[in-house]
Amino acid sequence: MVSNKKKILSFLVLILFINLTFSNNIDDCDEDRGISAERSERRVIKNSNDGSNFYELNDYYQPENWNYFSGSFATKDCKDASYITIPLGTTGGLDEGNLSSFLITKKGSNLFLALDAGTIWQGVRRLTTFKYFNTLFNITYPAWATLPEQRTSWFLKNHILGYFVGHSHLDHVGGLIIISPEDYLAKSWIDLPDPITTGIMGLIHQLGFKPSDFTTGILQKKTIVGLAPTINSISTNLFNNQVWPNLPSFGRYQYYSVAAGIDYPFTELIPYNETIMAPVKSQFPFSLNVRPFELCHDNLISTAFLFTDSITQEQFAFFSDTGVPSSTACDWEGKIYEVWRNIHIEKLKAIYIEVSFPDATPDSAMFGHLRPRDLMKLLDQLIVQSRQTNPPTTNLKHVKLIVEHIKPQVSPDPNGWTTQRLIYQQLKDSNTNGIRVIIPNQGDPICI
Repeated sequence: MVSNKKKILSFLVLILFINLTFSNNIDDCDEDRGISAERSERRVIKNSNDGSNFYELNDYYQPENWNYFSGSFATKDCKDASYITIPLGTTGGLDEGNLSSFLITKKGSNLFLALDAGTIWQGVRRLTTFKYFNTLFNITYPAWATLPEQRTSWFLKNHILGYFVGHSHLDHVGGLIIISPEDYLAKSWIDLPDPITTGIMGLIHQLGFKPSDFTTGILQKKTIVGLAPTINSISTNLFNNQVWPNLPSFGRYQYYSVAAGIDYPFTELIPYNETIMAPVKSQFPFSLNVRPFELCHDNLISTAFLFTDSITQEQFAFFSDTGVPSSTACDWEGKIYEVWRNIHIEKLKAIYIEVSFPDATPDSAMFGHLRPRDLMKLLDQLIVQSRQTNPPTTNLKHVKLIVEHIKPQVSPDPNGWTTQRLIYQQLKDSNTNGIRVIIPNQGDPICI
């Protein structure tokens, strides 16, 4: 018996010795940084899924993007700007954490409107964790909101006033649907020990509301604006108690179905009457007028929203998906030219529009999207068809082109380029009108 115990003990000691020797050899090899270590690293990257080398991949796109990103929040870019836009999502399909959505605000304001709503939470979480964002935009949080998810939730509640939705495909509305359980301000927030006077809370205080003025548990319904087919699809097919709870019926949202070609003051697209809104009528976003236009998105009606500041007459245009059809004969170019004819060229600040695919993509695979060559042809017509100055404006150097909805590069590419890089290069090569091309990065503010 004793002999057996000794044998077992000797065997365990031998195993321990072999294990320690092997570990030390690996450590020595790595510390020496010789050929053996390099081969070991390559072998680990190729064959292992333990996560030890994932840090080399996490930042793959960011440095590459900055090589051709031409918009920024730097002083030189913001000096003559009036508005600030923040991309919450920039890609078209596949990447559920980065789908089409942009916030827009005016310099000095911290109320935001969302333009499409493919991704909301992930984009807001990213921007609220940036070092200087909360200071620069005067974002105030309740004392308890210290975690990133708590701050993300509070920003949604208190700083996004409403949503302009261009069409009802999931990559343009999915973010709104998913965040809807958190997207409201409870009546109890108005009685915080340290009152918050920024965002929607600030608006409520500015308009002189008291707790007794609110008859429900929610301080304000959020606005959802779209053409009738879009609003009908959202209400019937998404907020329908089957795909998702019908939260608008609980006072979270107010639908506003708008008609193409009609001007709407934003004060008519919010659940307060004009008398109440009078003190803030000159402030963003209540100084905006919006005119929607029908667009072709293959066999679906999409939308362009043309925003005009009623005080400065400055304009910016947001296009949801549109472009070359593959299965219909819709006059997609003619509908875009109708938007151009309502633009005062010298007042135009920015155009948000998609470029989903590179130039080599055939018409049969477009399904209502744009390539660089399609867009540059359209922009040349903007100069011709817009409301011109005297003498005429002959270029678009004062306009920023914010490129949306770029599809991820999932097919082989001989250069190893992302679609963003390829599309930027193709836009740059065919840019004869001088427009400032911007490939946006999620969460990075852009002055316009």
